[in-house]
Amino acid sequence: MSAEDTPPIPPAEPGRGLGGQLSRGEFSAADAVGGWRGILESVLPTLAFVALFVATRDLRLAAVTAVAICAVAVIVRLVQRQSVSSALGGLLGVAIGAVWAMRSGRGTDFYLPGIIINAVTFAILALSVLARRPLVGIVAALFDPRVADWAGDPDARRTYSRATWLLAALYGVKAVVQAVLWQLGAVAVLGVVKLAMGLPLFALAVWVIWLMHRALLARRAARAA
Repeated sequence: MSAEDTPPIPPAEPGRGLGGQLSRGEFSAADAVGGWRGILESVLPTLAFVALFVATRDLRLAAVTAVAICAVAVIVRLVQRQSVSSALGGLLGVAIGAVWAMRSGRGTDFYLPGIIINAVTFAILALSVLARRPLVGIVAALFDPRVADWAGDPDARRTYSRATWLLAALYGVKAVVQAVLWQLGAVAVLGVVKLAMGLPLFALAVWVIWLMHRALLARRAARAA
């Protein structure tokens, strides 16, 4: 698990993540995925695991190195007195994956926590829409008071339902594709696919949702005028 696997929960740092972007007038792809530090903390563990496993075929070395990178990220944030929630979550997921992989001897098990997180996130997002409380609408209301009444506005409910389905589709596709590669035992390919389908696609989805949010605000302003 890494930042790219975590659900779109409102971040602690202003302007970061899905919620932070919805409160901004201009979109930032870097901030949408946690800033440049967040990108490095998400990418480096998987990149190191894939590179070392392909080069040495030493599963233990690759797994321990990935865990060590996450641990260093947590320590650096602690020393700098910054929030460690995302880095700590990444450390926990990578550590669980490393233990599973070393116990089973299957390199693909390193990615299993992330696959499970993707599947659970898909279920949560889909259920929120079916319950008529789309998660994107809840997050938007927390960060932008202009849509605090979204639940009583049919246009806003439709917009945020579609936005939530978009995120659900992203996590659902990631879960299915990566589960197939996990079953096939394609360690290196799974690592590359995980990186390709992680932060870039999440940033794209957040950008589309940001556009939908801005369009909704424009329609509401026009109706009010």
